[in-house]
Amino acid sequence: MPRRSPLTSLCAFVVSLGVLLAGPAALAAGPPSTVDVARTPLAHVDSSKTDPLELTIQRLTPAVVTGERDVVISGTVTNTSDETWRDINIAPFRSAFPITDTSTLNAAADLPDDEYVGDRLVDAAAIFKVVSLAPGASSIFTARIPRDRLGRSNGVYWVGVHASGVTDTQPRDDFTDGRARTFLPVADADVRPLRTSVVLPLKADVRHTADGRIDGTDDWVTLLGPGGRLASLLDVAESTDVPITWLVDPAVPHAVSRLAAGNPGWSLAALPREQPSEAPRGDEERTPAPSLPVLPSDSPTESEGPDPEMTALAALASAWLERFTTAMSSAEVLALPYGDVDVAALSAADPDFLKAAYTRSSEVLDALGVRSTPVVTSPDGRLTRLAVETSPDAAVVLLGERGLTTDEGPLPTTGTVLGHDFAATSAGISRGGPGPGPASTAVGVRQRVVSEAVLRELAGDRTPLVVLPPTGWDAADAGEELFAALQTRRFRMRPLGTLLAQADGPTLGARSLVHTDDDRAAQVPRTQIDAALELVDRAGVLESVLTNPSGFDLQVRDTAWSDLANQTRRRPALAMEEIAAGVDHVDDLLGSITVSGPDSARLSGDGTIGATVANDLDVSVTVDVAVTSTGDVRVEVPNPVTIPSSSRRRLLLPTSTGREGVQSLTLRVTDAEGEALGSRTTVQVRASETSGLLWLIVGSGAIVLFGTIILRLRRRGLATRSQLEEQQEPSGQEEK
Repeated sequence: MPRRSPLTSLCAFVVSLGVLLAGPAALAAGPPSTVDVARTPLAHVDSSKTDPLELTIQRLTPAVVTGERDVVISGTVTNTSDETWRDINIAPFRSAFPITDTSTLNAAADLPDDEYVGDRLVDAAAIFKVVSLAPGASSIFTARIPRDRLGRSNGVYWVGVHASGVTDTQPRDDFTDGRARTFLPVADADVRPLRTSVVLPLKADVRHTADGRIDGTDDWVTLLGPGGRLASLLDVAESTDVPITWLVDPAVPHAVSRLAAGNPGWSLAALPREQPSEAPRGDEERTPAPSLPVLPSDSPTESEGPDPEMTALAALASAWLERFTTAMSSAEVLALPYGDVDVAALSAADPDFLKAAYTRSSEVLDALGVRSTPVVTSPDGRLTRLAVETSPDAAVVLLGERGLTTDEGPLPTTGTVLGHDFAATSAGISRGGPGPGPASTAVGVRQRVVSEAVLRELAGDRTPLVVLPPTGWDAADAGEELFAALQTRRFRMRPLGTLLAQADGPTLGARSLVHTDDDRAAQVPRTQIDAALELVDRAGVLESVLTNPSGFDLQVRDTAWSDLANQTRRRPALAMEEIAAGVDHVDDLLGSITVSGPDSARLSGDGTIGATVANDLDVSVTVDVAVTSTGDVRVEVPNPVTIPSSSRRRLLLPTSTGREGVQSLTLRVTDAEGEALGSRTTVQVRASETSGLLWLIVGSGAIVLFGTIILRLRRRGLATRSQLEEQQEPSGQEEK
């Protein structure tokens, strides 16, 4: 068996010591018809293994003992072994003395499943018998604890049942072969009602495919259908008179609205433009409408033809969403940041991204007609100072009792911390009932709630009680038990907002917040946050080159927040895979915009180089072509370049160079800020400077040629003149 902690050992010692001290009084009060299981070895039962007989308590009456009624425990016994069990005795047990304070109750709930907590009743009238139980079979049982066999001191007692039987290999002995236990308070009938609020989370694991569709549609059919968890929560909202404060992740109704619209993926289609009150003047552009959630009134996608399963899911989602908006429109709603992101982790990594999640949360609920108040909380009820300080001014801080500490006095459950109203939920109730068995059973949670109320009454503690059921609590199975108890006169139910408005709790500072190294280690890892931010950045690049805004980056941002949800703490590797798939998809879309050119080109001075920009997307894009070279090649590009959908554009780029040699010229498609989309092409440019020398040679040759011609002509002219003079001289002599 695993080694027990000092606290566990101390609790076991205190419980055992109390039984020894209370033993004589118990014997004096009734006949010796009990077996002290503390003296019966339990070594053959390994608490790390499941008992062969699994007992479940499904009903316990009364919830609080205030008079002379007997205690009745009923439930099921299931044979989880591969042997047939026979002659099964199911006997009730109870502790001899009560627990009288909350801290002891919390410690007792953490005791190992096989720890001694009370005496078993073994008289024939108390034992329920099951003749035989085959492997996998179940049977119902009912056990009774007479009122005179239960203590009369006010406080909380252990009660439960033990099972023992025989098989072909296991003879009858005093060892326990199955067990179930819970808490039962004994209290006065006249009470002063305790101010109480109940907070119910409306959350789900929202996952997406690589192209932004809602993933796991089969799971959503279960969640939204009759008896599903999300449907059952609305059943409670519609049926109970208990004022409930709803802790809502807006990503859930948003996801349902997308399912109701046919589960479209990310879209590059242009956003609708607002119609101006008067015609725009000149070249004035219209402003695109803000990004809103997909609503059922939107037309579902039909690109892949009708899908009967998707049609059925869309109808189911539409009906649930209508119920949600109706129920929540009149309820008190605390809005989690969109996607129920890990606020402690994200506030440290990127506070602006966290603030945007709060804004998105309000946008979605406002669009659905649901008024809400922002809330900052975490699964463990512990928050950092930065998480509180980066929340909206109006945000309510929802902590667990173990997320607070004070230097003196009782731990407050309401007040202000760092300028925000806060409420502290009961740590014991949020952890649920004691083992063995699930902590979120209907009886286990109900008994934990009434036990907390009784112990506060005994201690004179009038601080409000804030009830947040444990993870796994199912309203369909457990809601009736809890709300029936909360409607008794022991509780004065109030919405949490009313409770906070009436609170007279203390004003606390950052030192009152508890956040340990273990809490930090449990957060969403920084690598996951960085990957999600990279996804959003890449989507922003694509959105920036769309000629008509589509809100694509906002669609992807919604997905990224869900990838940083508190629920991903349990599956970080899967979350990283989903983010990586999203990045690949966005990069594929960016890769649909390409630039190409020749492998090489020859320049002699100035010239042109041809390039082609292609757009294989179904929407128009406007990009820049960025040019870099290894030398001094100069290229003029007619940026920006607009390419219609599914088309290409040929560019003749004027190019010049100032030196001879081979240089590398790289063309990239980018957005207006110079962020590369991904496509690039390289051209090897062979440049030559011989053109100037050639013209010099040609010019020199021309000068020589024309000079020679002129010289010859001049010489010829001189020769002709000389001949003429020679011919004229004899004539002159004859005249003389």
